[in-house]
Amino acid sequence: MNWIIRDAVEADLPAIIEIYNATVPTRMVTAELEPTTVEARLPWFRDHSPDEYPFWVAESDGRVIGWLDFKKFLPRCAYRGTAEISVYVHENFRRHGVGQRLLEEAIARAPSLEITALVGLIFGHNEPSLKLFGRLGFERWGFFPGVAQLDGVKRDLIVVGLHCGKLCSHGPAGRPVSAETALRRDTQARSYNDCLNLMQALMQYRQEPIHSVLLKIRNKYSMLHLDVLILIYHFSKICSGAILEIGAFVGGATIAAAFGVRDSGQQKKLIAIEPGGGVQHKRLGTRNILRDLERNLARQRVSEMVSLIKGRSFDPETIAAVHQALGSNEIGVLILDADAGKRRDIECYRNKLADGCWMVIDDYAGADSNVKSAPSRADVDALVAAGALEPLGFYGWSTWVGRWRGGSS
Repeated sequence: MNWIIRDAVEADLPAIIEIYNATVPTRMVTAELEPTTVEARLPWFRDHSPDEYPFWVAESDGRVIGWLDFKKFLPRCAYRGTAEISVYVHENFRRHGVGQRLLEEAIARAPSLEITALVGLIFGHNEPSLKLFGRLGFERWGFFPGVAQLDGVKRDLIVVGLHCGKLCSHGPAGRPVSAETALRRDTQARSYNDCLNLMQALMQYRQEPIHSVLLKIRNKYSMLHLDVLILIYHFSKICSGAILEIGAFVGGATIAAAFGVRDSGQQKKLIAIEPGGGVQHKRLGTRNILRDLERNLARQRVSEMVSLIKGRSFDPETIAAVHQALGSNEIGVLILDADAGKRRDIECYRNKLADGCWMVIDDYAGADSNVKSAPSRADVDALVAAGALEPLGFYGWSTWVGRWRGGSS
């Protein structure tokens, strides 16, 4: 799913109201008890402007899939720097990061709108929204017990808030902090939050059926650690764009990615590159990698989900085949499990990598004398130093996890 955030226009209002009205029967999000209409909401919409209390929509393939609006917290002038925000996401696109990305944009843009504090009003039983705001630093600022009546049930209202700092602030002893330093600190904070979110995701998956499913896949078809397979499943499930795997071997990571695509409920392209050959290994030895790979994909009933390209990742024919399979899609997850040439492989496909593309790179950790890990680590470290890769930690035995931030660097 490729999507953008833009200013809303009146032509978006029917889609905005449709998303809003879908939440009314849930009694979780809005205090409205009956659906509203475009006509009734037109004055509300016109109270917004791009430069003061903006209204944004998230758009995917010309379709509005979510929205966020700023509005006055209280009418008195002293509250001008505080804005209330509301976030709504289409029911078919929840749990894909749309709401979080809209909130992140609101936090980032607040200083330029001269907004110093953001406030959200959330029902006490709306745990998903409370968790979402909490992940982004919102704190509980107020509690109103039983102030709402929803179908005869008294519901609590919780006020969450966040103070928004300016990009150019002051450091210790009043020393000015440059915009570059502030941006770097913001990037570090984002990476820190991403690391915590990944660890939390792993803990949550340990309580779900997919954990035992992937454990069996790991034992049968993969040399990667179970946590790495779970992250591959997770990234494939939540990513926007296609999944490209280089070095599929006999299919463990491929199957995990396919399960993630399946459970996302979306159509995503999954491409796996494997040159073939044989491997001597006490547990996963094979004389014919490609034959066993195809058999294993068929056993797990994911063959039709995978575009298998037979060849070396850096050959012109393979690169052309990948570009043809991708079409206009960008890569949202890149899995590098080949033995060598990590930087070479990234360079081959960097023009198709989406900004923020999840990266899973095996054979990073190990002794300097290790023929696999030493060159892999050198490649990754060089890209991190250049600002092209954002590290998010190490998982399993030797797997590096991060995101692509290369752009034109």
